[in-house]
Amino acid sequence: MDIVYFVKDGLNNDELRYSLRSVCKNLKFDRVWIFGGCPRDIVPDVRIRVDQTGKTKWDRVRNMFRMAAENKELSDDFILFNDDFFVMQYTEEIKPLYHCTFDERIVQLPKGEYRNNLQTTCDFLKETIDTPLSYELHVPFVFNKQKLLELIDKYPDLRSTRSLYGNLFDIGGEKSDDVKAFNDRPDFDYQNTRFLSTDDGVVNINNNVWRFVKRNFPSRCKYEI
Repeated sequence: MDIVYFVKDGLNNDELRYSLRSVCKNLKFDRVWIFGGCPRDIVPDVRIRVDQTGKTKWDRVRNMFRMAAENKELSDDFILFNDDFFVMQYTEEIKPLYHCTFDERIVQLPKGEYRNNLQTTCDFLKETIDTPLSYELHVPFVFNKQKLLELIDKYPDLRSTRSLYGNLFDIGGEKSDDVKAFNDRPDFDYQNTRFLSTDDGVVNINNNVWRFVKRNFPSRCKYEI
């Protein structure tokens, strides 16, 4: 199974570098594909350049979803990574994880665009599913290309792609806390988690979480030059 990264443009990306080190050390996979931006000193197995000038972040992400789903060379099932996802323990297979129900997740969030987007997705899913689940976790997620293309063709204006996919295709999974290491999560046990994700603030101030990631993956991987 291939790994896919959606990456914004930029010349420097330390998170991507350490994410690649983590998957090379701790995950079984075939190839690494990068859609979008790629630092000059990172050479994936396949690089797909993407025009990232869409009106919104969602427009740009949806375009990359479509490009991945329509690419005949990409494995039929692929693992989607953000550039700030790290595999901290050896993992044979990426299995589905969900956070909680949509209703539970929405009440935890402050009012704003993100909450509104989740509410729209939740309302849509409740038309056919009694208790939809939120898959909006900062962890790797497996997509099937054919199912993904069906999804984005049928519901082009709906966001929360992971949750749409997880609920409409009934993937189930195991309940999990989120693993995003924000600065305001001092009690998060980041040293004993299979997956870990960093926040820009964590990286910029080089705090304990980011130093922990770097200590775990000190050696260059095959994608670095």
